[in-house]
Amino acid sequence: MNLSDIGDWLTDNIECPQWFLNSMTAKTDQCIALYNTTGAAPRIAIGGLENTSYTNKTIFILVHWGHNPEIAEAKAQEVYDALFGKTATINGKRVIMFDMRHTKPLSVGTDSEGIYEFVIEVNIIHER
Repeated sequence: MNLSDIGDWLTDNIECPQWFLNSMTAKTDQCIALYNTTGAAPRIAIGGLENTSYTNKTIFILVHWGHNPEIAEAKAQEVYDALFGKTATINGKRVIMFDMRHTKPLSVGTDSEGIYEFVIEVNIIHER
C-alpha cells in the first residue's frame, strides 16, 4: 500500500477541492496533504515473512482549511472520523485498523497567510 492508494481512497470518502501527496504546492485556502512519516517497525511472525499476515504504514494528514478556526477544526474532525474505528479496503488490501496516534486532530496554528491547519497522525495496519 502506498500513499497514492490511501489518497485515492480518501478522495472517495472526503470532499476536498485539492489534494497533495508529500508536498503542498500551489496551495489553496482549502486543501489536504498526505505525508509519509516514521512509525512502528514492521513485525515479522515467528514463522517468518511467509507467515506474517499484516504490516503497517504510518502517515500524517495536513488539513489546510480557511481563515475560520471553527470550520477548519470541523473539517479536520470530519477527516479523523472517516478513519477512527473504521475498516476499509484500500487497493485490494484489507485495513485491519486505523490506529489513531492522538485522540483528536492536532492544531498546528496558521500558515504565513493565516490559513488554519490541523494534523492527523495515523498508523494504518493492513494485510500484506
